[in-house]
Amino acid sequence: MDNRRSKTSFWPSYVDIMTTLFAIMLVLFAVSYSRFKIKQKELEEFKDKYEEIVSIYKAVDNIDPKYFEFNKDYLKHIFRIQVNYQKGKFALNDLMQDDPHSTQFDTIQANAIRRQIIDAGEEIRHTIQNLQQNDSIRTDIKYLVVIEGQASADGYHRDDYFNNDVLSYQRALKLHEFWRDEAGIDFTKMDKCELVIAGSGEGGVPRAERINMDDDSRNQRFLIHIVPVIGDIHLDPKFQR
Repeated sequence: MDNRRSKTSFWPSYVDIMTTLFAIMLVLFAVSYSRFKIKQKELEEFKDKYEEIVSIYKAVDNIDPKYFEFNKDYLKHIFRIQVNYQKGKFALNDLMQDDPHSTQFDTIQANAIRRQIIDAGEEIRHTIQNLQQNDSIRTDIKYLVVIEGQASADGYHRDDYFNNDVLSYQRALKLHEFWRDEAGIDFTKMDKCELVIAGSGEGGVPRAERINMDDDSRNQRFLIHIVPVIGDIHLDPKFQR
């Protein structure tokens, strides 16, 4: 009799255990599924942001090749317009073509170079404006424009304030001022745009090959960087666990 009573009480206890285990598994499944959906939503947001960043870089890379050559190794746009300055000069009114004592003296060509420089500045401005007006791109993205001046390795070094490092910076600064004063192109005034003026002297990269052993004038040029500033790419706190 006692054995029958003990067997009778065993099965309800077993059923209770199985019911409890099933309930636990159900809760675990619900929690796991919920976390999966959160992770899926998180990955979808990352995917959208990635595609957005890719579209920005494609637009920047497709800037008019008439004025810019994109260097894939250094991710920089190289100014195609060859600018040859008089030695130690940094204003765009002091090109070799402006020097009456130079064999390159040609005021028509000098003015044509300056016209091309203005057109190149317009191209940069239009590229940024098109990105800002693109409805598929987030409005909180900013753009960093870097004008980097380079200098030829011509031994110009009078003192700490007159050397190719300083000279390359002064040339980049004067390029900005030229665009601003001659064509009203001022990246500091554009919405969500920041301008950085830089000079890398003889040490910047990439460097153009010398025309010959004595002529490094091809490195009297500018490198332009248009860098999207994505800002905080973290997801909303509700998606972070």
